Amino acid sequence: MAGADALVRAGCFDCLLAAYKEYDSLRHTPPAEDTATAGAARAAALLAIRERELGTEDSGYLKRAQELTAGRPSLQQTVAPLLEIADTIPTRGSARQVSDDTELARMQAANRNRDAWTEYLRTHAEDDALSAYLWIGFNCAYVPTSQQAMGDWLARVPGWRDAPLLSFKAATCSAFNRATLDRLLQTEPRFVELNYFIGLSATFSGKIDEAFDYHRRAYAWRERWPAVTNSLANISITIEEFDQAVEFFDRTLAVVPAFPDAMLGKVRALTYLGRHEDALVTVDQLLALGRWLVGDARYWRALNEAQLARYDAAWEDVELASKLLVNAAVPKLAGIISYRRKQLDVAVAKFDESLKRDRLDCETGFYLGVVLAEQAVWVRTADVLVETGRCLDAGERNLADEIERIRESDDPPARKARQIARREQQIAAGRRMMATSSFNVAVAYYNLGRKGEARQFAEKVAEDEQFGERARDLLTRLK
Repeated sequence: MAGADALVRAGCFDCLLAAYKEYDSLRHTPPAEDTATAGAARAAALLAIRERELGTEDSGYLKRAQELTAGRPSLQQTVAPLLEIADTIPTRGSARQVSDDTELARMQAANRNRDAWTEYLRTHAEDDALSAYLWIGFNCAYVPTSQQAMGDWLARVPGWRDAPLLSFKAATCSAFNRATLDRLLQTEPRFVELNYFIGLSATFSGKIDEAFDYHRRAYAWRERWPAVTNSLANISITIEEFDQAVEFFDRTLAVVPAFPDAMLGKVRALTYLGRHEDALVTVDQLLALGRWLVGDARYWRALNEAQLARYDAAWEDVELASKLLVNAAVPKLAGIISYRRKQLDVAVAKFDESLKRDRLDCETGFYLGVVLAEQAVWVRTADVLVETGRCLDAGERNLADEIERIRESDDPPARKARQIARREQQIAAGRRMMATSSFNVAVAYYNLGRKGEARQFAEKVAEDEQFGERARDLLTRLK
């Protein structure tokens, strides 16, 4: 029994699980039956709370605790009230295992009973590990961050405040105390779940590789953990490991099949991989949910349809997206689709709308200039594409700087090679846009009778594989 008590104070999930098993094994030993049953119920409740704090699957520990207290008057009086409070502790992270209605009901119950429960916990906070933990945990969950007073709360539990069990709760209350988390993990290596919180802290600090490593350690401990697998997937997108991102989004969805954020993340990763048909399958699954991320889903559906040259379907989806999202990307895509459908006036209007929202998108300016050139609107063609040329020049310099930073980084060689190759492709695409822009500006100035400026831009592409012959012909006429 003393060993089980010590495991509870140690506080890690595996420690609590071992304590529960110890108590449970003693429940049929007559001298220890009542104490062991109470210990097992409290340990099970702590395990249930920890699973919610971690965002892992619900293993049924709270139900087990309720079963242990049923029919035992003494436990109904001392433990059952704590289980009612424990059931209102929210699940951490967006990859919840319960419906929003369930989470709302928990929150409403907590708010409805907040004063009475707070007073009950204040009175009994020192009684046992579960009471002490809920005293801190309930306050962390339902007291606004600006009003939280951890020092005062811990002063109420002098017998528990230095136990790793409560040190963990204090360090993960509203923000993550990285120093305390590191110290706890160093002192108690069994506290493997701390890797998750340290990983989150590293993410918030912008230390992406460190965050990935810590989340990987957490994942190695518990694979069916959607909060971790979803974080690993999002980090994978950030570091442009798109195949890996799809893998971790799939592992998230294996546990939470209707998690909209993971669905949308998977759609993005598949799109970046050029797997447009697969992306459409997933986006349709997201739309089937009915009410989550509908605008985003329509946008990514339209983008993938456009990549497959299904322009009529893409137009329907991008129009629906425009009713739900206000950004530069939606009208830009609408402009591209309109251009492909030969609706030039519509394309110009959409590109103009996009540029009003983001003047720094070189590609939008490029498309606008190309459409204006097809319409023979020469003054505006020249103005737009000259500005686009400056934008593309700056973009290439930025990409070159990024490549240099990647080369000098400590990233794995394979990742560096992929990231550099991606940026080199972007530079090549930018140079093609630059060549097209220069030729169209030359034509625009020629038609405006501004021969000197026309010659200047025609000379830029006189040796270009695509535009060289036409540019040299134009230069002949400019003599």
